[in-house]
Amino acid sequence: MKPGEIVVARMSGGLSIVRVSSIEANRITVKLRRNKEARLPAERVVLSTGISASGEQDVNKLQEQSEEISAEIDVSELWEVVRDESAALDLDELAELYWGDEPEAAQRIGLLIHLDHNQLYFTRDAKGYTPRSQAALDDLLARRERETQNEQSAAELLAHLASGTLPPDTDSHQRTLLDHIRGFAVHGEVYSRASLVKGLLNDLERSGGDLQELAFDLLVRTGIFGEDEPLELERAGIEEAFSEAALDEAANIRPEALTVDTSRRDLTQAYAFTIDDEGTRDRDDALSMHVEASEGGGPVYVVGVHITDAGALIPAGGALDQEADRRMATLYMPERKVPMLPSEVSEEKGSLHPGETRAALSLIVRLSDAGKVLDWELCPSIVSSRDALSYEDADAAIEDSKHPLNEALANLFRLAQALRAAREEAGAVRLDRPEMSIKLDDEGNILVDVVARTTPARMLVSEFMILCNSLMAEFCIREDIPASFRSQPAPDLSEFDSEVGGFGGMPEGPHRWYLMMKRLPPADIGTVPLAHGGLGVPAYIQVTSPLRRYPDLVMQRQISHYLESRVPLYSTEEIASVAGRADVQLRELSRIEEDRRRYWFLKRIKGQAEEPDGRDVVFDAVVLENEPRRIALLELADYPFRVRAQLPDSIATGDAVVLQLRGTDLWQRIGYFIHVPNSPN
Repeated sequence: MKPGEIVVARMSGGLSIVRVSSIEANRITVKLRRNKEARLPAERVVLSTGISASGEQDVNKLQEQSEEISAEIDVSELWEVVRDESAALDLDELAELYWGDEPEAAQRIGLLIHLDHNQLYFTRDAKGYTPRSQAALDDLLARRERETQNEQSAAELLAHLASGTLPPDTDSHQRTLLDHIRGFAVHGEVYSRASLVKGLLNDLERSGGDLQELAFDLLVRTGIFGEDEPLELERAGIEEAFSEAALDEAANIRPEALTVDTSRRDLTQAYAFTIDDEGTRDRDDALSMHVEASEGGGPVYVVGVHITDAGALIPAGGALDQEADRRMATLYMPERKVPMLPSEVSEEKGSLHPGETRAALSLIVRLSDAGKVLDWELCPSIVSSRDALSYEDADAAIEDSKHPLNEALANLFRLAQALRAAREEAGAVRLDRPEMSIKLDDEGNILVDVVARTTPARMLVSEFMILCNSLMAEFCIREDIPASFRSQPAPDLSEFDSEVGGFGGMPEGPHRWYLMMKRLPPADIGTVPLAHGGLGVPAYIQVTSPLRRYPDLVMQRQISHYLESRVPLYSTEEIASVAGRADVQLRELSRIEEDRRRYWFLKRIKGQAEEPDGRDVVFDAVVLENEPRRIALLELADYPFRVRAQLPDSIATGDAVVLQLRGTDLWQRIGYFIHVPNSPN
């Protein structure tokens, strides 16, 4: 190799025919087209022609000749000659076999180019070219045929997807691609085959945007996904169907077997009733109340909090127990719920329906007329609910002096007020931020209701559940029973009590609630009993929702077993394991519930904006944060729903403003709002 010689070098774009400009040690400089040069290692030269070129014209001529020859080569003929050879042959040997002795430079280059582009018959390595065996060739041909078919299949699928349809008869490759598109639509960049799907979708004509959203939209248009598909479930790995073993076990449960247990206290004569949201079928707690005369002559109120004994109904370690452990809680979404237990158990055999006799774990509390706890006891029991009230029914009964339950409910409400006052005296935080309830009716209409926590019925149920859980925590401490205690450091809310330089004069509302929530320390869960400062109780466990929360079921089973045998069923380590997993999973379920509520609320106001009359959709809102050069955080005044919008720096936190909806992005769960200045609030 010498300066001016034409050589074939392997460049970044493949083989190139170039002219050597200079040689220095182990590197050469070659002339490229348009007087450009490149410096590269000498080993990148794969063929020296021995031909000297006076200029670029000579190089171009040789390249044209070589490419013409390369296009005419039938390398299968050459392979037929050497197919039984096991040793590698070099380029010159192959050229001589194909053309005879002393092939021309253009022929050698042409064969080199052909073999580089067509690697069907020969494999190449440092030693040269080795002919493939017949079997290897057949396998490679079959693989290439499959690849060609798959490319055609993928192209057909993409064409159909672009038109919003699926091929009439999807083949196995198309079904695999659809599975990958689905996986990418659900999981995005973390999906294992994300790069494959992105490559496919990039071939579609589109106006830009998020490829993951495009994948979802394509699957909606073809009917694989529904428009409102809750992808959150699949992302979290939540399965809705129960195992056959769990369903079989549910079918074989006999609640009546527990109600004939003579060791249980018969409380069926007590007038028990449930209070729940309208439409609730999984009724796991009931109340009863009667009045006794004390020795001093004053009334004593005997309140029963009866929790369906799901722990005894569901065998520990069985298929149902394992399903409940895996699910951890019932997931409530506006469009449907994903229950922790099959409906046969949660809505039938375990539910405290009126007229049904059920096994329960009962707390019997005696309270004074002033709401002071005089004494209490726990017992396995048998109860029979008489009424199933909604919160609205219970509120109406409290107001109606002629209602059969008026006296009982009015007394319970008065006692609940006293219990709350005592908790607040002990430091409990009163945070009465309303909740937003979103449901879909049978026609798919989105129903939004703002539920106040301060109604008499909701308040009395809340107070007696808190009382029940705190007294059961006291029982576990007293009896040294391993338990999962919920605790929270006492929050410092002194600013809210101070009229000077604090928030004492701040009215109830979104701004006050927001500031208070920011000052609440995070709650914790563990096996060591600590105070729950937010609730104002010395210790707290959760037992009152065993049909809906697995930690409640476990703790109820723990207490019931101890009452029967005086021995705990679960060790501290087992309780800690359940509590730790529950803490993680319940947070995830809560996030999913919030995400779905947000989706449906945004869809509802999006529909309002698209109504034929074209009215502007405006909302009163309260400013929660408004820092310079940042988008402000606000809460809608009529809905406990937070949004962001750009506000002037002059607007302070706590101010009331008017926002106009300008658009929604349901994929990102974002509402786009603008500030409407000078609007009357």
